Amino acid sequence: MSEKEAALITYNTERKNFDSVYERNKFYRGLFGYKQTVRKNGKEYRYEKDGLMDEIPHMRIDDSVFITSPEYVEKVESYFDEWGEKVSKHVFTVLLEDSSIIDKIKGDEQ
Repeated sequence: MSEKEAALITYNTERKNFDSVYERNKFYRGLFGYKQTVRKNGKEYRYEKDGLMDEIPHMRIDDSVFITSPEYVEKVESYFDEWGEKVSKHVFTVLLEDSSIIDKIKGDEQ
């Protein structure tokens, strides 16, 4: 069975550390992106803004937990570091055996 090294990343956002709900939402929008629908003059406009995780092949495991390739860890850590004490993170090295997950975090599967 083939194994591949990967990074399991967990993070935590403490509400009390953020100045407002707006600021906390800004963190999540920057991380995962967002979709917005605006109705104006009887028309509907849809906007989609990508976040960091749209650029990085990953697999979400649970709330605040995802797996990615080790080559992307620095980029993710850098984003979390921009938020200082407001976000805590942990990075674990894991070995994956499931080829479908390996392909997904390598970006081979869309």
